[in-house]
Amino acid sequence: MTTDQASIEAVADRFFAAYAAADEDGIRAVLAPDFEGWTSSFGGRDLTVDTLVDGAKWEADNVIDMTLDEVRRHVTESGFVRQFVIRLANAGGAPIEIPGCMVALVANGRITRFDEYLIVPTAGQE
Repeated sequence: MTTDQASIEAVADRFFAAYAAADEDGIRAVLAPDFEGWTSSFGGRDLTVDTLVDGAKWEADNVIDMTLDEVRRHVTESGFVRQFVIRLANAGGAPIEIPGCMVALVANGRITRFDEYLIVPTAGQE
């Protein structure tokens, strides 16, 4: 692994650890100030540093027993791709699986952009 690849891996590690811990300072430190992102969830929506901080805090306060499985990360010349499956349960206790993929760009030790694609089940599919 080259130095650039190792630094991109370190950026990804810092971001995912900060997000999982709902660490606002950690999230802000690893995202570029002009970060832009997009997620396919909720019908597709743009993401900012503030919306990611808010999302991490909401998940920490409202989601229990969520796991991230089958995680695969591949470093690219300009960032990384992360594939995963989110596993959780609905209010009735039935399991839900949400496969996803994130494509991120990294520059100067910070994430400048990512696009997240989630296959979220619709009512009756979970």
